[in-house]
Amino acid sequence: MGTRTSISEQLRNATPVGTEVPADRRTVQPQSSRSSAQSSSAGSQSSQVTDSRQVDEKTISLPAALPPVTLFVPPQTTDPAERLKFCTAAIVDADRRTQLATERLTQQYLLWVGEPYRIVRDEELFRLDGFPTFDAWGRALNGRSGDYMNKVIRVAPVVHALSSITRRQLREQPLRPLVAVHRDHGDDAVRECWKKAEAAGDLTERGLRAAAIECGYATALRPTHDQAATPARLEPSGLLQLGKLRRLAATDPDQALQVCRRLQEDLARLEQDLTANASAPEARDGD
Repeated sequence: MGTRTSISEQLRNATPVGTEVPADRRTVQPQSSRSSAQSSSAGSQSSQVTDSRQVDEKTISLPAALPPVTLFVPPQTTDPAERLKFCTAAIVDADRRTQLATERLTQQYLLWVGEPYRIVRDEELFRLDGFPTFDAWGRALNGRSGDYMNKVIRVAPVVHALSSITRRQLREQPLRPLVAVHRDHGDDAVRECWKKAEAAGDLTERGLRAAAIECGYATALRPTHDQAATPARLEPSGLLQLGKLRRLAATDPDQALQVCRRLQEDLARLEQDLTANASAPEARDGD
């Protein structure tokens, strides 16, 4: 049976960028010194633009190392039940590893692109490519709208603050309450709110907002006196979910009719009870 390794172990064991690759793992063999000299000579004659581009690529290059490809090792047992158990566990493990890797890559992507987006937007560098707006530039570059890129810009500092304590797939909407927390109080406050919401089991936008309020980094919005005194108006259509009845009537009119009749009977009994309860105090007052 093969040895299983986690994704994090595979990433650690992968060859880092800039590390000398052993000869038996090289896909391109080194050229002779004569060829190298010819390459150097040709490179010296390249344009200044090409040289500048090479320097830029070395400066901003992103990590290119990927975990090695691994294959499934079939079970060695001939027992059908054991083989099923082995294959099922392998599939579940693959799903788990893929989910973790996807969450990590999504988090990393936001960290990679957030600051470049901000620089291009704030310095209006998109105009150098002939685009009138940040939105037009993003759509031409990779199909991203200005709204999406602005969201990434806002949430990137929060993602960076949380990158040391979580590998969850971080999305812009749930993290909105933490944007202001980070702006006003910094990384530690963001992490404190996250841990508070995580302990409460609610990492939604509502949960993170509640955590920020509990930690003292946000203020709860309280209704005005008029809003508190006026109850919300209840619509019959919302209480009875008439839309569902209409959809049912479109597919099964007979069943929908039976439901309507039962509702009428229930409503009639409820009306009698409410009428009796309303008249009871009047009878007592008359006594």
